[in-house]
Amino acid sequence: MLLDFQFRNYRSFREPATLSLAASNYDKTLPGNVISPNLPGLKNQSFLRGAAIYGPNASGKSNLVLSLWQLQNLVRTSHTFESGEPLDQEPFRFETESASSATCYEVRFVMYGVRYHFRLAFNRERVLEENLSAFPHGKEQVWYERTWDENSAQYHYYSPETESFTIRKAEQEATKANSLFLSVATNLFDHPKLGKPYRWFRESLKILNPSIFRGEISDISTLQRLVRDPELALAMLRQADLGILDVEIRKEKISEDLIKLFPKDFMSMIPEGQIDRITMVHQGQDGRVYPLEFEKESAGTQRYFKLIGPWLSLIESGGVLFLDEIEASLHPLLTRKLVETVMNPEINTKNAQIIFTTHDPTLLDLSLLRRDQIWLVEKSQANDSILYPVTEYKMTTREDLAKGYLSGKYGAVPFLPASLIQNLESD
Repeated sequence: MLLDFQFRNYRSFREPATLSLAASNYDKTLPGNVISPNLPGLKNQSFLRGAAIYGPNASGKSNLVLSLWQLQNLVRTSHTFESGEPLDQEPFRFETESASSATCYEVRFVMYGVRYHFRLAFNRERVLEENLSAFPHGKEQVWYERTWDENSAQYHYYSPETESFTIRKAEQEATKANSLFLSVATNLFDHPKLGKPYRWFRESLKILNPSIFRGEISDISTLQRLVRDPELALAMLRQADLGILDVEIRKEKISEDLIKLFPKDFMSMIPEGQIDRITMVHQGQDGRVYPLEFEKESAGTQRYFKLIGPWLSLIESGGVLFLDEIEASLHPLLTRKLVETVMNPEINTKNAQIIFTTHDPTLLDLSLLRRDQIWLVEKSQANDSILYPVTEYKMTTREDLAKGYLSGKYGAVPFLPASLIQNLESD
């Protein structure tokens, strides 16, 4: 479970931005959208099953998703970095001071019933600060603190060195300047205490951002689901009213001519030189069934198909999913149906969470989402992104959020000069 996430000096975000999943104690609407985990030290605090992030194009919504992806990638892979390899820092560039400053992350999450707080600061050369605390009984236990001392040109480590947590000398020595201790101690030394918080980054946190994958979301997860347990995946396809009765998957060997077009290292990732060919089976008005190649299906059908696997895995595992542009190529009713499955505690029994960016105003419906689940991103005059909740605005209980948002009442909408609008109207 994600409690909150804060970051600063990443891409378009210069100042600290905080996305909180804490539920407002004053909002009693849609109790099913709320999780009450009864955490030690936070017994009276409930959290939300998700959040929707709105804003105009180029406001920074995708950068929010990418920032957490970068943190996850550092946790999972930095133990493999070669010594001296630059870290992939992307600071705010429209200011000299920010361009040479550290990028910082703080994330609070829950894994196996224990609350954790992880902090990280780094630049292109090295990790500057890395801290991890646990709250198994409500009171903070600092597990380790790692800081770079510029004067002595070395790292200082702090750990309570008790039964609860110990840093071994070999782990410390193996952690390079461009590596995270969490990554090294877990992957190379199987640290007995760090496995659980590490698994949150590796297994519970899922990020689907098309910009990471050149505009595409992989169909692998859905294909694996159809092979392993096809009933639920097929049910989602059939209930979507896409006219699909069944899905056929067959292995097809790649031709020798096509193999020559791909590098050897790419072909080594394809088992036995075969790829999956997907065919959708439709029923015609005459009652007969007709196959249609996946590539010839509509963009909306293809995207919905690719989302089925991650969606079912999310519901079953109780993880956290960040999804950029949830509505891309989908009908609003399909998008709404996906959100409803996560917000429904009878379906979402493992308390999964979804945080998604969107332009779809039909989701601004107080019968679907609470006010404290709606966040906005917009650019300031200094060209940096600002993240804020819609609850910063006073509103009535019956206020039409979609109408208010589209009218610009809450900000975070595109600004079109009056002269441009007049020219468009005249045309």
